[in-house]
Amino acid sequence: MSNLPTERRTVNGSRLFQQALDEAYAAVLSALTARLNHLLAQAIVYLLGRGRYQRRQAVPAGLELAGHCARCHSHECRRFSRNGHRHRTLTTDWGTLSLRCQRLLCQCGGSLQLDLPGWLERYQRIGDDVDARIRRWGGLSLSLRQIQRELEHSYIGPLALRTLNQRLHGLQALSPEVDEQDIPPVIQVDGFFIRQLRPNGQVRRDRQGRLRAVKGRFQRCLLVALGIWPDSGRQEVLAFELAEREDTFAWQHFLTRLEALGLTRHNGLELIIHDGSGALRAMLDFLELGVAEQRCLFHKLKNISRDIVLPPDLPPAEQWRRRRAILKDFQAIWQAQHYATALRRYLAVYRQYRDAQPAAVATLRRDFRRTLTYYQLEQQHPAWRRSCLRTTSQLERFNRRLRRHCRSAGAYHSDAGILAMAAQTADQAFKPAR
Repeated sequence: MSNLPTERRTVNGSRLFQQALDEAYAAVLSALTARLNHLLAQAIVYLLGRGRYQRRQAVPAGLELAGHCARCHSHECRRFSRNGHRHRTLTTDWGTLSLRCQRLLCQCGGSLQLDLPGWLERYQRIGDDVDARIRRWGGLSLSLRQIQRELEHSYIGPLALRTLNQRLHGLQALSPEVDEQDIPPVIQVDGFFIRQLRPNGQVRRDRQGRLRAVKGRFQRCLLVALGIWPDSGRQEVLAFELAEREDTFAWQHFLTRLEALGLTRHNGLELIIHDGSGALRAMLDFLELGVAEQRCLFHKLKNISRDIVLPPDLPPAEQWRRRRAILKDFQAIWQAQHYATALRRYLAVYRQYRDAQPAAVATLRRDFRRTLTYYQLEQQHPAWRRSCLRTTSQLERFNRRLRRHCRSAGAYHSDAGILAMAAQTADQAFKPAR
């Protein structure tokens, strides 16, 4: 007996846990499906005003449905009756639900067009919670194949790349619209360049002998308008538009669109801040919107620093020190608290550097009056923040977010992809606190 092998039994704990988890998931999915079908049946009872096997005469004559008959367009509840069910599937974070939707028939023979807004709309097969997850992953700059692999490890299951692409491109519907009753007093406008893959006019043959268009990288310009409320610090992207280049035609179309949205002096717009682009300034002068202009001080000082000329034989550290000292004198002009003080400092800098730094002084004098507009706004509105009136820094921070997405993507393949990315970035950057 002592020579018989000893039987040792083991239990795989991870397998037991996975089995229990699968059983619990199946039970939850079954209970959720049954509960939703029960609630849908109760919703039909509420909409019709009567339960199953109750006659129509029990329904008040004035009771109407939110939907209507597809043939006679009637809303009266007494005209509709139950006519079986139709099966629908809805993919959610909990898995795919099999729903039994009640069909309603009108006395004229037409069917009822009934939606459940906010959860189950017509032809909807993917739930809003799945859309939110796909958009969140898209905001993290995940590729379509990475999102597909992540979905495979969830209860949602794999979705086609085309479906994921359509869901992400649908984000351009998030493009904000201006509320006519809440026009910002200050807007900042700028252009942001994005790489896009487009056919360059050449063709090639693939391995199967088919002619394919050769794509190259082209620069596209995204024009953005950011609304600022200087009294509260509120910020909101008002509109954006994709253009071929940043020229007068593009700015004319974009500014005309902003005017059509209600961004006018009559509705409360008082200031436009821009970086001094020649095409934008020319179009602002041409349109004569009647709104004050503020030249961005950051871009102004950057251009002045670029035009400072120093001896080439100086060491790099000495060149940096002298450039910084000269730029500090220029910068002191706009650090003045009053308009008259800024003018006196301007004259002092002009007399000091007109011979030593003629290029930098010429840049300073160019549209100098437009860099002092914020003094007039401060006198009219003492509660407004100066940081919201002098530069396009708030818009540049938004551009920095766009730049991170563009650097991760490399290049975009379509206009819809660019607009969807911009809409989602705007939604994440200026989402109201909850």
